Amino acid sequence: MDQCIALLEEILVLTKSNEPDCLFFNITTCGPNKAYVREAYKDGAAALFHLKNMGHVIPQLFEVSDITVQVHGPAKEIEPLKEILPEADFYEAISGF
Repeated sequence: MDQCIALLEEILVLTKSNEPDCLFFNITTCGPNKAYVREAYKDGAAALFHLKNMGHVIPQLFEVSDITVQVHGPAKEIEPLKEILPEADFYEAISGF
């Protein structure tokens, strides 16, 4: 868990300093063995930029933890992410604000 949190904090710092279209990036824990990251981006292009920008760190997360990835958003915004995140579950936004 410590390795996972350290990598997530590295991603947080890099995201905050290099990605103005990241709306938020939060790391939370639930007990000693579960961590959650909730992040949002201006649009699909900003999310794709993030994934490419963190490409050197993300594989390390998969090595040290059991990760589930969910992507939520309008169909046209999440479609380009499907190729780069084949292991993710994609949820098409229907309505909300």
